[in-house]
Amino acid sequence: MKYLLYIFISIIALSCSNIKKTTTAMYKNTPYLIKEIDKKNSWYIIYAERRDTTYKIVSKVDNSIKENCKTIIAVGKRYNFKLKSNKQNAPILNGIKLDPVGYTGCYQFDAETTICLEPKQGIYDLFHTDDLKGICYLNKMASVR
Repeated sequence: MKYLLYIFISIIALSCSNIKKTTTAMYKNTPYLIKEIDKKNSWYIIYAERRDTTYKIVSKVDNSIKENCKTIIAVGKRYNFKLKSNKQNAPILNGIKLDPVGYTGCYQFDAETTICLEPKQGIYDLFHTDDLKGICYLNKMASVR
């Protein structure tokens, strides 16, 4: 009897583990919905949403790719991005991640462009991605909806 109970508990535990892995993989592959695209000087600011979270993506304007771009991102469309956090890319000294002194929640992208976080809108980080060059979508293998 104990042996049957052990087998039953093991099967339930394995089933729950597989459900968690499937759910995590499903959410990981959820594309980002483009909500808004702004331009500030020579930078695009793209607001994308996934699972009730808004991401602020910054991408340098690149006019050289426009004529060869097959997919220009558009508001209302979904794209698979691999986002990289600006906070996670902070410099590390002796194993300690450094936060800028006097940090105001803004990043200086060039001499005339400062882009800020928007905590009141739930935006606590800025992101960038290798999947965009300007507003040209480069990820050919990922689906677009």
